[in-house]
Amino acid sequence: MPRQKRWYDADASEALRVVRRSSLDDAYSLERWRHPRTPPGLVECLMYPLSDGPGLGLLVLFPPVLWVLSLPVYDFIAVLEPLTKSDWALGLMVVPIFIPMLVSFTAVFGYVLLYLGHVLVASAMGENDHPRWPEWAPDDVAEGIGRWIWALLMGAAVAVPPAFAYWGDRGAVDWTTGVVLGALILAGVGFGQMALAASLMHDTILAANPVTVAVAVRRIGRSYLLPTVVGGVAATAVALGVYGLIYHVPRMWIEAVALWGFWVMSLYAGMVVLRMVGLTYHAHAMELFWFRRRPKWATGTRAGRIYANS
Repeated sequence: MPRQKRWYDADASEALRVVRRSSLDDAYSLERWRHPRTPPGLVECLMYPLSDGPGLGLLVLFPPVLWVLSLPVYDFIAVLEPLTKSDWALGLMVVPIFIPMLVSFTAVFGYVLLYLGHVLVASAMGENDHPRWPEWAPDDVAEGIGRWIWALLMGAAVAVPPAFAYWGDRGAVDWTTGVVLGALILAGVGFGQMALAASLMHDTILAANPVTVAVAVRRIGRSYLLPTVVGGVAATAVALGVYGLIYHVPRMWIEAVALWGFWVMSLYAGMVVLRMVGLTYHAHAMELFWFRRRPKWATGTRAGRIYANS
C-alpha cells in the first residue's frame, strides 16, 4: 500500500464548503441591516420614513396626486353638507362627474395602502431598509383594500358598541367620559392594528379573527401599549384633520394648502405606526411565531441598498 502524503485529510470535504460570492454578500447585507429583537423606540420609528428612498418618495410623489383627486370631493362635501343641508338634488346631478375621480382616488390610495402593508411585513422580518415599491396589480390592490377594511371593522367592533352604550348611559361630557371613550378608542385601534398584522403576515384574512388577535395581544403584553398609543394618536389626528377640512376651513386656498399637508401627515403617520407594529412583532416573534418566511404577496427585499428601489 503506497504511503499517503502528509497534506492528505480524509475529512477535508466536511470542513470545506464553497459558497457563491452573491450568497456571502446577501448574508452580510441581511446581518448588517437587521434590527435586533428588542422593542422599538419612538424616535427610531419617527425617523424611519425619512431614512430611505421609497419612504421619501411616498411623501413627495403621492401627496400631489392624492391632493388633486381629493380636493374636489372635499369641496363638494363642504358646500352641500349632506349630513345637515341634505341638498340631494344637486348632489345627484354632480355624482356622475365624481365617480371616475373616486375610482381613480381609490386605486391610488389602495396602492399606498399596499405599500404600507409592505412596510409592516418588512419591519416584522426585522429589516431596517424600506421595502421596494410593489408592482401595480389591480388584484393585489383590491385585496389589500379588503384587508384594511376588515381590520377597520374589527377595531370598530371592539370600540364603537361600548362607546355608544356608555355615551347613551352617561349623556354628559366630562373628564370621566373623555377618559373612558379614549380608552375604548385605544382598545379599538390596538385590536385593529393586530388584526391588520395578522391578515397581512398570514397572507389570509381568516387569520384576522378575534381569537388570534386577542391571544397575540395577550402574549405581547405591555410591550404593545406604545404601538397602541401611537396608533391612537395617529388615528385621532387623521380623523380631526378630515373633520377640520370639511367643516372648519374658511378659505379655498387655505383648504388647498391644508389638504396637501394632511396627506403628507397621514402617509408619514402610517409609516411610523406600521413600522412600530412590525418591529413589535419582530421583538416577540418567538412568543407569537405566526410565520417563518415572508408572505408570498410581499416578496422582495432591498436589504443594504440605500436610496434605490431595485
